Amino acid sequence: MPRTSQPVNPADSPWHLLGSTIRHWRENARFSQRDLAAMIHVDHTMISAWERAASRLDTTNVRAIDTALEANGQISELHALVVEVDRFRVSKVETGTSLCNEDDVERRTLLQLLAMMGAGAGIPASAVDALHADLWQVTDATDNSVSDWEQIAWDYAQGVWTEPPGSRSADLAGDIRNLGLALTRSHPPADHTTLLRVYAQLAAFMALDLAETSSARACWRSWRAARSAADASGDRELSVWVRAEEATKSFHMRRPGPAADALIEEAVHLADGRPCLGLLEALKTRSCILAADGRVASAREVLDDFKGVYEQLPDSVINDPISVWGYPLESAQYAEAFVLSMLGDGKSAMPILEQALASCPPEKAGGRANIGLIQAWGIIQDRDVTEGLDHALNIATSLPTTTARRKIMREVVTALPERARTLPAARELHALTTGIHPN
Repeated sequence: MPRTSQPVNPADSPWHLLGSTIRHWRENARFSQRDLAAMIHVDHTMISAWERAASRLDTTNVRAIDTALEANGQISELHALVVEVDRFRVSKVETGTSLCNEDDVERRTLLQLLAMMGAGAGIPASAVDALHADLWQVTDATDNSVSDWEQIAWDYAQGVWTEPPGSRSADLAGDIRNLGLALTRSHPPADHTTLLRVYAQLAAFMALDLAETSSARACWRSWRAARSAADASGDRELSVWVRAEEATKSFHMRRPGPAADALIEEAVHLADGRPCLGLLEALKTRSCILAADGRVASAREVLDDFKGVYEQLPDSVINDPISVWGYPLESAQYAEAFVLSMLGDGKSAMPILEQALASCPPEKAGGRANIGLIQAWGIIQDRDVTEGLDHALNIATSLPTTTARRKIMREVVTALPERARTLPAARELHALTTGIHPN
C-alpha cells in the first residue's frame, strides 16, 4: 500500500501546487514514492523533495513523471505555467519592480491553469480558496465564514463511506491548515467554538484517511488532534464519537496495548448514558473486543446494550444512509452480524447479513463488500470452504484493501481448517492482509 508523506499545502506557492498535484496523481495511481522513482530512474528522495517543493523539477523529469502517471500532459502543462510564474518573479526582482501584486499574478496564472486543464484535473479542491483570494479582496469578503467551514465539514462527511479510501488526504491537509490559521484570528466565542468543532471533524476525517494510506503513527496523531479540538469545543457528543471511532480503528489495526479499551471507557464515561452515535460505536467495538477474547456472555450482553441504544437514536441518525453522521439499519445489522461471526455463530448472522445487503445503498461499495466478506466467513464456518474462499477472494480483489476489510479477511483465513490454509485461494487472501504476495 502506498504511503503518504508529510502533508503539503498546495496554496503555499506555485511550486507547492505542482508538488501537491504530482502527489495527488501518484496516490490515485497507488504508487509509492519508491515506485515512481524506479519508473523514472531517480532516487526516491527526489520524488519526496519535488512533492514538498524542496527541489524544483526540470522539464525532462516532469515529462517522465507525466508519462509514468498517465497524466496526459496535465502535469507538464502545470510545470510550464509554474516556470513562467517563476520567471516573472525573477524578472521583477532583477528590474527592481515592486512585487506587491505578485500573489495576484500567481493566482491569475493558476486560475488560467484550471481552465486549461479542465474537468478531472488532479488539483486538490483545498487549493481553490487560495486561488480565489483576489475575489475576496475585491468583494471585501472573507475567504471562509464560520458557516462556510461548517458546510465544508458537512461535504466531507458525505464521502467518508462512499469515496475511495485515502482520496481526501490532500484536500483535508490544505483545509486543516487554513482552518488552523483561521483559529489564530480573533472571533466571537460562539464562532471560535464552532471552528474548533469543525477542526475536530476534519482532523477525524484525516485520521480515517491516514489509516488507509499512511503510517499508524500519523493516524494516531491526527486522532489526538481531533480529540483535543473536540474537547476544547465543548461538544460532548463529538468527543464521544471521536474516541469511539479511534477505538474502532485501534481494534481493526491491532494497535498494541490497551488503547482501544481506554478510549471506549472514556467514550462511555463522556456519554453518561445518553444515547448518541459515539456511544453506539463504542459499544459495538467493545462487543467485538470481548468476542475476540472469547468472553461470549459479556460480548452478547454488550451487544444487547448496543441494540438498546440504537433503538433510542433520533430519526435523523437512523434515516441518514450516506453520511458519517448516520447509522442506518444495515449498519446496525452489519455490527450485530460481525459480533455473532466472531462468536462462531455464523448461522445466526447469515439472515441478518442478507437483510443488510438488501438495504445497503449501491454507492456504499465498501460497506457492501464488508457485508459480503462476513457472509463468506459464515459460509466457511458452515464448512463449505471452497465456496466461502472463492466468495471472499472475489470480493477482496474487487476493491482496495481497507483496515476494516483486512480485519475481516484475517478472520476468514483464521476460520479455515488447517488443511485448507495452503490452498492457492487461501494464500492469496492471506497475502491481501499482509501486502506481501505469495510466491
